[in-house]
Amino acid sequence: MDQKLRNADAPGVKSAVRAMSGYTLVQPDCPVKLNQNECPFDVPAELKREIVDEALASNWGRYPSFVPGEVKAAIGERHGLGPEHVLIGNGSNELIQSIFQAAVSTGDAVVLPAPTFTLYALMGRISGAEIRTVHLKRDLSFDVDRLEEESAQSDVRLVVLCSPNNPTGSMISPEDTARIADATAGLVVVDEAYFEFVGVSCIELLERHPNLVITRTFSKALGAAGLRLGYLVADPAVARELEKVKLPYNVNIISLIAARKLIGQDALIEERASMIRSERQRVFEALRGLPGIKPHPSHANFILFEAERPVAGIFHGLIERGVLIRDVSRYPMLERGMRVTIGLPEENDAFLEALREVLATQD
Repeated sequence: MDQKLRNADAPGVKSAVRAMSGYTLVQPDCPVKLNQNECPFDVPAELKREIVDEALASNWGRYPSFVPGEVKAAIGERHGLGPEHVLIGNGSNELIQSIFQAAVSTGDAVVLPAPTFTLYALMGRISGAEIRTVHLKRDLSFDVDRLEEESAQSDVRLVVLCSPNNPTGSMISPEDTARIADATAGLVVVDEAYFEFVGVSCIELLERHPNLVITRTFSKALGAAGLRLGYLVADPAVARELEKVKLPYNVNIISLIAARKLIGQDALIEERASMIRSERQRVFEALRGLPGIKPHPSHANFILFEAERPVAGIFHGLIERGVLIRDVSRYPMLERGMRVTIGLPEENDAFLEALREVLATQD
């Protein structure tokens, strides 16, 4: 059956939802998986055992605490904030979804850079918002002047900035973020999923900019993507309002235990982030030396690169050699774009060797 016909036949579903294609991912089985910006390291075995042992001693027949105060306090302490600043989520995306639900109504405007993480626009359209995109500059840096100008419009309820930005790896400085927060009456969300790979945060701006909300995840540097854990920090008044739309008991007992065990692992996190930063530079230099390949500097755990040749041929050629990366050529401005996650050294070597072979076969 035709896709448009199937969508039209879905009774009771909002037209905005029926018009969308949804968030999808090509996921062939490849030995080298570098397509989802995951951490190449698992949670250490001894920490897993601690988490599992505590979980086994818990009563799974009872709901977790209605307010996970211990975890909120631990996260807040890490940032020099009280627990009243913190909300815990089933991944940071769930919390961003709650922000859209709390802040955006039909006809409101949402400002997004482009290209950026596609889920933001998806959430905005489901909320009935008008999405106003501000394209990055030609060098893929943020166009702060235009973002400030668009954010200042009276109907703007939400601005979402991913820094470092997915899929480009570019970042926006706290000073420029403050300009945008000053310009708008709406909320400004800074998605800092990749913070550990750059070390620059907007959390210190919260005291002077109560319309800022910062989200973080356990899925990247902490190596816990499978546990679906995230959190946000915000002004307590904003956090109280966002909590009203967040689902109760949204994080399970095991993930809450893991959050408490993982949040203080500073030395481990920095060791892993340092290795990824080093490998990122090595892969960047190798890509820069390949004919017809243009890598872009990145502050995240991935590299965006562009190719003179059609993306599809390179993407599928890599899959044939057991390497999966991300085709981002449908994003605005990135018709020749691909994104590769930085993995273990041997995974990065396998990617580079496969890419060299693909380029050689297409000469």
